[in-house]
Amino acid sequence: MTTLSSVKRRGVVCGITLGALLLLGARPASADLVLFEKDGWTFYTDGRVNSFLSLGTGNDFPSPSPNTNTPGVDPTTGMPFDNPTHQIIGGGGAYFTAGFPNDQGYGGKYLGTRVRSGFLGTVLAFGMKRQLTEWTTVKSYMSLWGTSQTYARDRNNDGGLSTSKGFDAREAWIGIDGVWGSFLAGRQGGILGGISTEIDFTYGHNYGLGLPCLEIYYPACGHIGTGALGPGNAAGFSYVTPSMGGFHIKAALYDPVRLLGAWERVPYPRPEGAMWFERRISPAIWFKVQAEGMYQFMGQRGGAKIGRMDDPHATDEVWGVAGGARLEAGPFRLGLSAFRGKGLGSYVALQNSPSTFNSATYNFRYFTGLYAQTALVFGSEQLSAGIGRVKDDLLPEDKTDAGTSNLKYQTGISAAFYHRVTPNLVVGFDYFMFRTDWWGAPNSHVVADPNGGPPITEILPGFLKPEKQIVHLFNLGATFHW
Repeated sequence: MTTLSSVKRRGVVCGITLGALLLLGARPASADLVLFEKDGWTFYTDGRVNSFLSLGTGNDFPSPSPNTNTPGVDPTTGMPFDNPTHQIIGGGGAYFTAGFPNDQGYGGKYLGTRVRSGFLGTVLAFGMKRQLTEWTTVKSYMSLWGTSQTYARDRNNDGGLSTSKGFDAREAWIGIDGVWGSFLAGRQGGILGGISTEIDFTYGHNYGLGLPCLEIYYPACGHIGTGALGPGNAAGFSYVTPSMGGFHIKAALYDPVRLLGAWERVPYPRPEGAMWFERRISPAIWFKVQAEGMYQFMGQRGGAKIGRMDDPHATDEVWGVAGGARLEAGPFRLGLSAFRGKGLGSYVALQNSPSTFNSATYNFRYFTGLYAQTALVFGSEQLSAGIGRVKDDLLPEDKTDAGTSNLKYQTGISAAFYHRVTPNLVVGFDYFMFRTDWWGAPNSHVVADPNGGPPITEILPGFLKPEKQIVHLFNLGATFHW
């Protein structure tokens, strides 16, 4: 059963739910710690605590590029019109939308330090299991997640049951294992994006931080948002077949996700699935390949969709496909993954963000992610390096919207060194370069209406100078897990 409580050396299930209090779900590569056994029952725990000093430096969130085109002239006054102005997606400070909005920028530069949780936050988990028959085991599991940093650097938010100190029930499920496979019911990790997050966790940021995602109080993202896709967490039912010569199939139905203010009618559960094959060729060589898919029907309440009058039925769909592979050969580790889909978002499928769909028509954009991660493991030391990029395609209406510069790329380059002091204590240093590129607003100017009406915006060939932002992050910390 592929769950947080069953992750061993070569696997992990992770989840991101952007728009809730959580970012990542994963499990350290260690066995469960049994607290007691009685009358056939086993009560066990696992978890971790980590903390990092994180220094970020680079560019502040960019200002819109000026429109320096020659404007038209008002025939009545002889004065030139003002050219159109535009906004940058992500500039409003919306969470997980584009770039790195932050209140620590000054004079066009960014400098900020935090003492915070890493790629995984504080985890406290408990499980109970019982052998029903020789071939069947029943289990239950609950995983609580929290973070260490002060919410939004505001000490007034740091007391009692505040957002920054509350725990999130990341997982809560019951399951049955048998020779026929594994069945899980309850809150659990998703599927689409699982292989890219598994690669990042296993070879990249298990004991690091990577991209902070946000600076306020979330756990960190590693490479998610820069080519790796988070699988999310949701209530659902899942089934995994037993190994068939190294081949597995997983199928699941999850609670559907609404995009509030845009797509709110989601009457059907969301199917997701994966198939993978893994095999150890020799004592030193092991590999795994995996393919994943997801689909969700979307509708607008009340029939005709606001802003998209060409669609009287007001229905659409979000879908995604992903794949990846892992190779371990002696000390060398390599992971490669890719995803493509409609309405996915740059961080996680069904991300409610202006970068996911057009804010006027609500049409979904297409996303493509590529990610590569390597590692060298020598005894207690690990060296890691990774690179990834996600691309957000333009819609036809984006190319005529002079008021917006949309997300084009988010790119991440990472490096890390980890040292295992004891089997349960790891210290590490990791570096992450986060770069965001925007398309730039469509080229335009304002001209007089030949019919005598108000001045009109005329779209010209090309785009204004594309905005960009580069932030360098240096993270030093330690992780204790059990």
